Amino acid sequence: MTGPRFDDPALDDEESPDARPMGGSGGAFDVTPRDPAPGSTRQPGGARKAFAIGGIAVLVGALGVVLFKGLDDAALFYYNVDEALERREQLGDDRFRMQGNVVEGSIRETDEGVEFVLAFGDGETPVRHRGDPPELFSSEIPVILEGRFGDGHFESDEILVRHDNTYTEEHEERLREADEDIEARRERAG
Repeated sequence: MTGPRFDDPALDDEESPDARPMGGSGGAFDVTPRDPAPGSTRQPGGARKAFAIGGIAVLVGALGVVLFKGLDDAALFYYNVDEALERREQLGDDRFRMQGNVVEGSIRETDEGVEFVLAFGDGETPVRHRGDPPELFSSEIPVILEGRFGDGHFESDEILVRHDNTYTEEHEERLREADEDIEARRERAG
């Protein structure tokens, strides 16, 4: 006894897309595109087109956010401590970069990071840094902080320490000023 034959047209489901005409010799499939039903407002491929347009809009939006964020970071202003203190009211709670020298003996570790005093020229400001400071962070080293003024202190979330040639080449004038400030502080301290 043999089982059913799968090529038997009597077993073929006539609603199946691969159905063969009954009694036929299994002619070719009709793959021509169909026109929408009369009175239908649906356009062929409309869902795919809307999906593609939506995807492109999301990509363009994401690219805009990344570009804006990058330009915003590049536009952060640099101030020495004394300059930042003079402009404190104008700066408000805007982010900016501040350069100065860590005052000797002022570094204190906290649960959230480190606190210290940053000085340059005639200005000094307490700093609260969130996160771990860089390995080379110590007193009397020029640093650049990124953050904003808070309530009676500067709130930092990034510390850059002068340590490589690239930084030295790009900021030669600032570093010279910072070194002069360190020497002047040492002379005043005796």
